Amino acid sequence: MNLPLIFKLAAGFMVLWVLQMWFLPSMVEETFGWNSSPDLRVLMRYMGMAMAALATLHWTLPMWAGENLSNFGMVTAIFWGLFGVMGVYDIAVGISPSTAPNFISTGMNFVFSILFFVNSRKS
Repeated sequence: MNLPLIFKLAAGFMVLWVLQMWFLPSMVEETFGWNSSPDLRVLMRYMGMAMAALATLHWTLPMWAGENLSNFGMVTAIFWGLFGVMGVYDIAVGISPSTAPNFISTGMNFVFSILFFVNSRKS
């Protein structure tokens, strides 16, 4: 597995979240144990847009970065790891429910973090 492929896989994972936030907000609210409100729905639309921007950057970065892609990969590994740590914390203190979808998405953050780190070191 190479670094450009990992960036594209991560972009695909983020697109799944974008689609959920935009078109299945009730499912996202249920997964995280949130109480639905008009304000939350607006926030989710903006979060979806921010994630769409990040997904686009992940998808296109291998075309732009050239030989510096491994530097971006290391920084990206840190942020994916931090998202994973935040997910563990939220589950541990009861902010997010201890459900399979939360464990899977948190686990995927760590998987991508490790993949970015390992493959950035290879490059």
